[in-house]
Amino acid sequence: MRSLRILAATLVAAVGLASSASALTMYTTVVTPLWTFSSIQESSSFGDPEPLFDQPLSAGNQLVFFPPNFAATSTGGSGLDATGSQLQLMISGNSLGQFIDTVNLSEFGDVVLAGFLGTGATGAFASMAGFVTVVEVNNVSVAPIVIPFSGIFTPGSTFTFPANPGTTLWSGSISVDVASVVANATKVVVSLDNDLYANSEATTSAKIQKKVVDGPAIIISVPEPGALALLALGCLSLGLRARRS
Repeated sequence: MRSLRILAATLVAAVGLASSASALTMYTTVVTPLWTFSSIQESSSFGDPEPLFDQPLSAGNQLVFFPPNFAATSTGGSGLDATGSQLQLMISGNSLGQFIDTVNLSEFGDVVLAGFLGTGATGAFASMAGFVTVVEVNNVSVAPIVIPFSGIFTPGSTFTFPANPGTTLWSGSISVDVASVVANATKVVVSLDNDLYANSEATTSAKIQKKVVDGPAIIISVPEPGALALLALGCLSLGLRARRS
């Protein structure tokens, strides 16, 4: 417990580090059978060279990222190393009335802690948090509705030495129940702030790396044919009203 508090105090100080975000990097739109992922962009939080997430690939109806160099490393007491990126993308359905009920995302990586005479100040930490913003309901634009989220990590988000020697695999995930906040969302923007931290002492080393990101994977509901016809009629009516005005 004491070692966790020591590392936590060190990492809390990291939050105050002046971040030198790099220029925005835009990625190519990805279209899957059900979804279009557009406006995919990232910005490095601590000035690390991009890409960190890199261009996503389609896997079924979701995205997969293979980060090429999303890692934080500290050796021999070199101090705290922080690596992070702000990722944003828009999700919209490819057909009328395709409702976004839940947005899920998972990431996987490893942490390597080594050395001797570690006091607990050696370790690594991962964090992921952000927002899902609903911008369209029933295929009609609405005032943005913001739903915050934070990640859950297995076996945890903080690793210390000598409590966690060697290599440990870790995973983080988010699950945002959009439908419980906004029914019939048809377009959302996902904004993710994802950071890794590593700290070492004179006789130790620490490295934490993210290797794969799955998602966003979307759980959807598609209306019955009758409801879909009513929805189409409603959208047509809105269009006619806009023309008359």
